[in-house]
Amino acid sequence: MSWEKGIINLFNFIGSIVCHQKPERTLMVGGHLLPVCARDTGAFIGLDIGYITLLFLRDKDASGPPNLFLTLVLSAPLYVDALGQLFGFWTSNNDLRLFTGILFGMSLAPFLIYVLSPPFFKGKIPLLKRIQPKNADLNAKDSWFGIKAIGTNIFISILLFAGVKSTVGNEFFLFYWLLSVPIILGIAWHFFVLLPTLAAIALAHHVKHKIGMRSG
Repeated sequence: MSWEKGIINLFNFIGSIVCHQKPERTLMVGGHLLPVCARDTGAFIGLDIGYITLLFLRDKDASGPPNLFLTLVLSAPLYVDALGQLFGFWTSNNDLRLFTGILFGMSLAPFLIYVLSPPFFKGKIPLLKRIQPKNADLNAKDSWFGIKAIGTNIFISILLFAGVKSTVGNEFFLFYWLLSVPIILGIAWHFFVLLPTLAAIALAHHVKHKIGMRSG
């Protein structure tokens, strides 16, 4: 087995942890099926790019949450399309799965970072310190990631969709790596780093609370 095939098999194994990997719902790029389905491809790449845009588009001095209405509007198409297909109202396609996934990921990134910014979590999660708001206040009116920033993310989502779609069916092997590596990094970060870190923080807080009660 070549090193390339070995890495592809590893990527597919990691992808199988979070995705059904049905071939008819998975994009063929660079001569290989991507590690996850079209919807998950969009979601993880959208999350990755969404985190990057936070470096440039967030209001560093603001405290209020991202626009909750627009966040819901942008994430809703994924649920509507997935549930509509699940209950047999229509048959989705990979373009729609990809685009709704990208919108979901791009809209979720700022919301997720904001949710993880209160003192309980702030400063305790690797890689997030630089993009977290200084002071998260749900009642503040100055949005940390406002309408203009979300609008820019929508535009980036359209460009991202067009870029990924242009690689589908293309046999150039580099396209596979350009897409699969960010997908795997996204899976690794969220499931192997973020979730265990959150669990460890919660456990440490619980133990500290228990010790405090006993000593009191």
